[in-house]
Amino acid sequence: MHASPTAARVVPGELGDWRERRAHARGVAEGRALALEQAAGALERATAELEAEHARAAKLAVELALEIARVLLRREAQTGNYDLERIVRETLAVSGVDRGRCVVHLNPEDAKALENLTFRAGTVIEPDVAVARGNVQVSTPRGLLVREFEQALDAIGGELRGETT
Repeated sequence: MHASPTAARVVPGELGDWRERRAHARGVAEGRALALEQAAGALERATAELEAEHARAAKLAVELALEIARVLLRREAQTGNYDLERIVRETLAVSGVDRGRCVVHLNPEDAKALENLTFRAGTVIEPDVAVARGNVQVSTPRGLLVREFEQALDAIGGELRGETT
């Protein structure tokens, strides 16, 4: 059987070493915790900055795309490179007047291009210098329906920007 201890002795240096090791371990743990906290904060800040830059880049991309489309549409309109008959027929279709009387206002060059086409009864094609090439304005008994490239681009831009009207 084992006997109960009858004496104890302190060995010089061992208790101090143990306290130093414990203090060192505590310091290391606190240092690691602080480093992790700082790294997490830096990561959160970097993530927020990256998200902000992404939003700015997306906005610039939308504006650049819209401006490119605007330049291309203007150039195509100047050269008459668009399906004017389709544009006019679609505009008449959405006018909501069925076979009622309509006056289609077109740029004089566009009106000349359509002079040999037949539209529904009651539809009159009228040259109008105030209408840009490629644009259509339809006067109906219900009012004026305007289909313009610039307005279409503005509407597309609003959709891409998340704007509601």
